[in-house]
Amino acid sequence: MKRTRIALGPVCAGLFFVVTTGDAIADERCQQLEALNRQYAGVVLTSSQQRIKRQLVTWYYKNCRNRTAAAARD
Repeated sequence: MKRTRIALGPVCAGLFFVVTTGDAIADERCQQLEALNRQYAGVVLTSSQQRIKRQLVTWYYKNCRNRTAAAARD
């Protein structure tokens, strides 16, 4: 299996988006994280990138799941 490493930049950018959120921009942040998830699906991350990803996923579940569930009900 070939290991692929990516620059920490996109993951850090995702973390920056999470840190600077408010209710008004949470929807945009959710969309950005979903796009990053699609873009880097299957990429092997370093341990520090995995740690950042866990933080992003935790934020996503706290802030985006309600939005996704509400959109599915509409």
